[in-house]
Amino acid sequence: MGRRQQPETVGVLDRINNLPDPILSHILSFLPNKEAVRTSILSTRWKYLFASSISILDFEHCLKNLYEEDVNNFMNFVDTLLFNPRERVHLESFWVNDYFVDDEDDYLPLYGWISTALSRGLKNIGINFINEKVPVLPTLLFTSHSLVTLTLFLHIKDDMKIPTNACLPNLKNLCLTNLAFEDGYSILKLISSCHVLEDLTSYDCCFHSISELNIHNLLLRRLILCFEHVCVRDYDYVMAIDAPSLVYFEYTGICIVNEVLLSFFRESAMYSLYILAIEAFNETFFRTRLDPKLVFHNLVELKFHSYYCYRKGVRLVEFLHNVPNLKTLILDLADGEEGLRSLPIPSCL
Repeated sequence: MGRRQQPETVGVLDRINNLPDPILSHILSFLPNKEAVRTSILSTRWKYLFASSISILDFEHCLKNLYEEDVNNFMNFVDTLLFNPRERVHLESFWVNDYFVDDEDDYLPLYGWISTALSRGLKNIGINFINEKVPVLPTLLFTSHSLVTLTLFLHIKDDMKIPTNACLPNLKNLCLTNLAFEDGYSILKLISSCHVLEDLTSYDCCFHSISELNIHNLLLRRLILCFEHVCVRDYDYVMAIDAPSLVYFEYTGICIVNEVLLSFFRESAMYSLYILAIEAFNETFFRTRLDPKLVFHNLVELKFHSYYCYRKGVRLVEFLHNVPNLKTLILDLADGEEGLRSLPIPSCL
């Protein structure tokens, strides 16, 4: 058997290293972050090439299965990435948590990373803090002109403070979870100032020092309000929603006042609403007669779940008469069909 012929390497061009840096960075952008970072050991030229290829940094993914002794290496990596001496890195998405934080001093570099990313045109940011004592969030988080998505999930005991100059002109998606606002009007003002906001979600948030929970936004299309784990005594306000472009509304919790849904309908929903989902923790929903002139022509889907008996379900049936084009109806009532029998069948059914 003849000797296997070895491929010739003499005169072969190193095509990879002959490529310009922007193209190499683009190639690296198709690799997972961990694999892209590993190329930094190839040569001096490759030491910082990976930085410009990373557009998404997710702490949840990076810190997964990370040993405690590796946390310093991770922090050094983020420092190298964001404070790269050769090239300013522009992240598109930054998902942050404080799983590696031991005390308040550890938030200083964390807030520095957040502020640096925001100052360079960051579009999407999510912050998930599990510690109950954290410093005030960076002001730039509420004044950024580049943010499109802002997600806040905090476990802090102290009330959240919103800067008086808060304004996010390009924000389209806002998700707030487990927050208590010392001045409820400040967050409502922020929502109103987000002129292109399309999606607003509030999970178990408390709005203090207000008499009316007034959500006003002309372009808002999707609204989710959940008060499932909020103490009833925190409901010291009424609700008013002015959102003429709204197509999806989901509400979970007690009804703040008997007229909450009716007031909402009169404002805007009858003209635009397509989907309505209600999970009621008390008996006030659909207990007041609805004006028969208010017809929801665009409503095609209704979901209604109640933990309380609806023996006087006539109002619910009356409401169905006002949605002639309904295509999907999901009812989950504590008392089943009781109270709904022998009532005129709505045309939508």
